[in-house]
Amino acid sequence: MALLLQKTDDGAGIKLPIDKQRITIGRHSSNDISLEDELVSKEHAVVEVMQAPDESGRIEFMIQDMESTNRTYVNDHAISLHKLRHGDIIRIGINQFMFVDEADGEMDETAQLYKTWIPGVFYTGKKKKAKKKAAKKKTSKKKR
Repeated sequence: MALLLQKTDDGAGIKLPIDKQRITIGRHSSNDISLEDELVSKEHAVVEVMQAPDESGRIEFMIQDMESTNRTYVNDHAISLHKLRHGDIIRIGINQFMFVDEADGEMDETAQLYKTWIPGVFYTGKKKKAKKKAAKKKTSKKKR
């Protein structure tokens, strides 16, 4: 299953499953994902589920900008049509989404996201664990 994980200020993400052939995103309430943001066009972008062009039978996810005023961005690049890959960051207006494709290779364990005192800056805490492991290795070498 694929989904869009909407990033929020408090660090918790809102999971929006891609459970239809075509998901519309925009400011108007008729969209599948309706965003209350003046920078978002009424019909801003579309995510479509498509069969891969080869004979592999793979499913691909494409995002298309619907000629919006402020464009659709994937990984900080303005796009008109883009094949989504696991981990891509989509920006529509001030809203950010991460594309998650659980079928795209092995997924890492979900990391806990922590908020810093700096607005809009978060961290996962994984570095601390790596430092602790390195410290354990040093102490075990000294004991030998």
